[in-house]
Amino acid sequence: MILFLLLFLILYGGIHFYAFARMEGIIHFSAGPKILIICLLIVLIFAPLLVRIAESRNLELLARVLAYIGYLWMAFIFLFFCLSIFFDAARFIFKFFPTAVSATSLTNITFVLAIFLSLAFVVYGFIDAQKIRIKKLEVATGQSLPNGGKIRIVQISDVHVGLIIQEKRLRTLVETIAAMKPDILVSTGDLLDGELNNVLPLAELFAPLKPPFGKYAVTGNHEYYAGIAQSLEFTRQAGFEVLLDEAREVAGINIVGIDDITGRRAAIVNENPRSTKTMPAINNNKFVLLLKHQPFVNRSDNFNLQLSGHTHGGQIFPFRIITGLFFQHNYGHFALAQNKAIYVSRGVGTWGPPVRILAPPEITVIDLIGQKNN
Repeated sequence: MILFLLLFLILYGGIHFYAFARMEGIIHFSAGPKILIICLLIVLIFAPLLVRIAESRNLELLARVLAYIGYLWMAFIFLFFCLSIFFDAARFIFKFFPTAVSATSLTNITFVLAIFLSLAFVVYGFIDAQKIRIKKLEVATGQSLPNGGKIRIVQISDVHVGLIIQEKRLRTLVETIAAMKPDILVSTGDLLDGELNNVLPLAELFAPLKPPFGKYAVTGNHEYYAGIAQSLEFTRQAGFEVLLDEAREVAGINIVGIDDITGRRAAIVNENPRSTKTMPAINNNKFVLLLKHQPFVNRSDNFNLQLSGHTHGGQIFPFRIITGLFFQHNYGHFALAQNKAIYVSRGVGTWGPPVRILAPPEITVIDLIGQKNN
C-alpha cells in the first residue's frame, strides 16, 4: 500500500506539474497568483490522503466534501492531461502542413478546448455513473437444476459503499436487483471502500434481498484496505455468506469463493489463516461457479464459469487502455475452453472519481440453463 501511494503521488503530482506548466506558458502568472495556485494544486494532489485522514477521525462531512472536490478534480485533471497530450501530438503533426493559424494561437485554442472538453466529460460521466445497466448472460449446462432447469444468478461487484456510494444509491441498487428476481445473489468483492465507522448501518439496506438459494460474497482488495474484520462484519450483516477459499453446494451447483490475493500478501486473515491456498476440491461433477475478485485465471482450476470484477472496465476512458495492459480479461465474457469461461463485470460503484466514461455501471444477470430436475 505504501509503494502504491508513493507511485500514485509521483504520477499524480507529475500530471499536475504538466498542467501547471501548460497554464503558466499561456497565462504567465505574476509571483503572488503563481504561489497561490501552486499551494492549491499541492492540496488537490494530497486530497485523497486528506479524505482518508478525515474519515478515520469520524469527520464525515469534511471527508465527503473533500472527496467530491478532490475526486471530481482527479477526473478533470486526468482527462485534461490525456486531451492535452493528444492535442500536443496533433499540433506537432500540423507543423508539417501549411496553416493560417499561428503556432501560438493553436496552442491557446487547444488549451481552452482541453479544459472545455474535460469539464463536459466530467459532468457526463458523473451523471452516467448513477445509471445502472443490466447485462444479461445465458450459460448452458448439461446438469440437472431445480426451478424447471433454470437458475438465475445476479452478480454485483465493486459497489464501494463509503463516502460517495451512500443510502440513495444503495436503495436504487437494491431495487434493481430485486426486480431481476435472483435465485442466487453474489458479490465479487469491493463491496466496501474506506473506513467503516460510519457505514455499518448501511448493511441493513441489503436485508430485503432474500434469494431462495442465498447470498454469497468474496473479499476484494478494498475489504483489506478498509479493515478486514470490519469488512467481514459489514458483509455478513448485509446477509451474505462470505466464502474464504470455500465451496458450497447450492441449488444443484457448486459455488466456490476465493479470497482476494491482497489477503494472501498481507497474511492477515485471522478467521481462515493460510499463506497460500489452491481452489478447494470439488467431489462431484456438478456445475462450478467460481467467485474471484481479480480477473486472474488459473486454467488448471476446476470451474465452468468464473465471475470477477476489480477493473471497473477502466471506469474512465482512456484508463481502460491502462487496465488492459495489466489484465488480459479486462471486461466482458471470455470463453477459455469447452464449458469454461470468465465474465468480468464493470461493477456498480466507482473508486476515486464518482465518474464513469464509456464504462457504465452494471449488474450482471446470469441465467444458468440446465436439465429439469426430476
